[in-house]
This record gives sequence, C-alpha cells and structure tokens, in this order.
Amino acid sequence: MRCIHLVGVSGIGMSALAGICIDLGYHVTGSADTQNEQTEALKRRGMTFFLGHAAPHVGSADTVVRSAAVPLENPEIQKALESSIPVLLYSEFLGILMGKKKGIAIAGTHGKTTTTALTGWILRYAGYDPTVVCGGVMRNTDSNAIYGKGEYFVAEACEYQRSFLNLKKWHSIVINIENDHLDYYRDIRDINDAFSDFLRLSEEKGITVINGDDINLREVVKNIKELVPCTVGYGEENRYRIQELVNRGGYYSFLLTDGKAPLVRLELSVPGRFNCVNAALSTVLAFKLGIAVTTIQEAARQFIGTGRRLEHLGRRGKQQLYTDYAHHPTEISLTLKTLMEIHADKKVCVVFQPHQHSRTAKLFDGFVETLLGADSIILTNIYRQRDSEDQVKAVSSKDLLRELKKADAGKRVELVSDDTALYSALEEQVHEEMVVVFLGAGDIDGKARHYAALPAGWS
Repeated sequence: MRCIHLVGVSGIGMSALAGICIDLGYHVTGSADTQNEQTEALKRRGMTFFLGHAAPHVGSADTVVRSAAVPLENPEIQKALESSIPVLLYSEFLGILMGKKKGIAIAGTHGKTTTTALTGWILRYAGYDPTVVCGGVMRNTDSNAIYGKGEYFVAEACEYQRSFLNLKKWHSIVINIENDHLDYYRDIRDINDAFSDFLRLSEEKGITVINGDDINLREVVKNIKELVPCTVGYGEENRYRIQELVNRGGYYSFLLTDGKAPLVRLELSVPGRFNCVNAALSTVLAFKLGIAVTTIQEAARQFIGTGRRLEHLGRRGKQQLYTDYAHHPTEISLTLKTLMEIHADKKVCVVFQPHQHSRTAKLFDGFVETLLGADSIILTNIYRQRDSEDQVKAVSSKDLLRELKKADAGKRVELVSDDTALYSALEEQVHEEMVVVFLGAGDIDGKARHYAALPAGWS
C-alpha cells in the first residue's frame, strides 16, 4: 500500500484530496497548524493526523504533497527532500489523479466552488458516478470530496501561482476573469495570460464552456484561434442565452436557449442572480456530455449550494445570520445585493474580516466602495496569509475604518479588536430586525458559527 503524507491537510482542498486518497486505498497521514471538522472527519476514516509540523511526521511516506501555502522551508518538506521522497504540490498530485479519468476543470476568479459542486451534482444525479474535488463543502452530499467509479473527475481549478496548469482535463468551464491574487500576478494582463495557457491545454476533442459576457475572458478566447468554446450568457452574441429571468425574492428562474430554440427552463434553489450564469455553464456542459435536459432541470432544482456561500445560520434574537466566503470587492457587492433581495425590508450589517494585507492594499478603494453598500459595518483585523512584514505594515483595518468614516460620516462603522468585542457589538443589536452577514476567507466563519450558538444574555 502506498503511503501519502499531506502537509497542510486542514485546508479545504487538501482535505478533499486526502479523502479521495483514502477511498483509493492509500495509507494517508497528514499535518497542519490547526485541526478542524475536515481533519476530524479524516481521522475517523483512518488518517493519521499530526498537529504541528516536525520532520518525523513524514515517516515512511512514498510521496509528500504540500499545499501552496506551505513553504519549502517547512521541516517536513525539508525532511522529504533530504530523503529523496518526491514532493508534489497539491495541484500536481490532483492532476495525476485526474489523469486517470476524464477531467473536468472549473476555473474562474469568482463562482468556481459553486459551479464545481453543481456540475458534480448534475453528473451524480444523472448516474454518472463522478469523482469530485471541491473547494467547499457540497451541501447535497455534506462533503468536499466524492469518490466515484465513473469516468469523470470534476475539480475546482485555482489560478493562484498558475496551479490550474497542472490539472489534466478533457473538459473545462471558465466563469470569469478579474484582478485577484495580486501578491503573485503583476496585473490583469498577467492573469489573462495564465487563463490563456489554461485554455490552450484543452483536449482537442474536449468541451470548453465559457461565460461569453465576461470582457476579459472574451479577450483571452479571441487570441486562441484553435479554440471554439461554447459561449453562455445574457448577450445576443452567445450561443446559449439566459432569457426570461424571473426573480422571486432573490431566488431566480430562467429560460436557457440554444440559438433561438428553447433548451431548458431552470428554477434555482440557491439565491443570487450570479448563480444563473453558474447554473447555465454547468447545464451546457452536462447537455454536451449527453445528459437529458429534464435530468439537468431536476438536479439544478435540488441543488442547495455549498458551505460558506450565502449559508444561512439561522436566527439569533431578531437577527438573521449568514456566513459567506466573499473576500473580493466584486463578491462582497454580489452578496450584499442578493441579501437585500431576500430581505428587502431589513437593514444589513456586514462583519468583514479582510483577507491578506496585500489584497487589502491593492483592492483598497474597491473594498471601501462595496462595503458602503451595507447599512452598518463591523471590521475585524486583517487575516494574515502569505504577507511579508512590509505588506503588514503597509495597510491595516484602521485604514479601512478611516476611509469608510470619511466617505459616510453618518454610517455606523467600527473596528473590533477581538472576538469578545465583536460579539458584544452584535449583541447590542440583537433585538433589531436586521441581517448580519459574516464575510471573509479567513477564520471569520468560525466566529460566525460561535456567535450563532451563543445563549441569550451570554455577556
């Protein structure tokens, strides 16, 4: 039995990979700085888990896999290199596993977790028994990974460090392209080049489905003469068009047409207009793979989304609580718009944990503009990840606080220093009819769930 050791196994992608390896019959060990629901679930399934990092953890591993967040200086990585044990990035090992099946890679700056989950769910509902690796917990299966015996392997394809170029794919969906991961990419042109390389790696007989309304994506595709993608969107120039949109309190239905002919009417159980594009992209790929439109229609209706994507945590007092992964201005804007459609009669309070000092600095004006769309704002300190000391010194949540107050002096905006201060600030409003949404890609989700579980009068 081969032994795989995963460094950084608590991460959502790494934990999914660990689960697939267990299903494939590998002996799996893993380490991380933190333990969470994913590591506990993997331990129950037989993974040996080490909290913290030390050279002996490598043990008798045949291969060591590291998350992109784990540096080469990590003692376990150094031990593996000294012992001539192959060390692979998460995306490299994922690519090897995908290569054993027909890979379906889902890429894009925003929406790829939901689109991956939906694509996997449609294939699963249709009886294709796919393997799926997702960057979030798929609520229909309560897992971030599914091992299937079918021919397809669906995986979320992250563009950070161009890691999605390591994936072996037959088919692909690309949702959009926007400025992000600017701690790695120089600018939008550099990002476009990466997506261009991703699309150029398409199989000759594979299917490529893209959001034809996205300006950056259109520019990329225009320069790949050998690629003839299926274009999907609202615009008339798209092959597949989203039409006859109906909004029922933030939940949408629409008609998807093929040319001028109706293809299928979809009714979504996940909120947000942006999910119409995600669903249309998944639908077109599934249709091209031979799945009946009636099957797609029912699968889409039954799809209930992924964890931390506008996930409703319930009520606390008169507050409706949500948690969302949004950590980019565009994502925050879409989340706020959707919540205001669902709860048109209520005020919205945002609890925002900025993610990375580098991202906060480079997208600073966008954060200020979008956060001002909320009725009140509570900021936490920036969640540090991959930030240098100079980047940490360059910007802080105090800077966001100052600019938000300058832009709207009458709006309630505050910065909390710790969890107790956060919960106290929210407790002051617990008797007000309002929506509270916790936003960020760091550990803010844990704070949201803790607050939701607090007893009345906890303070």
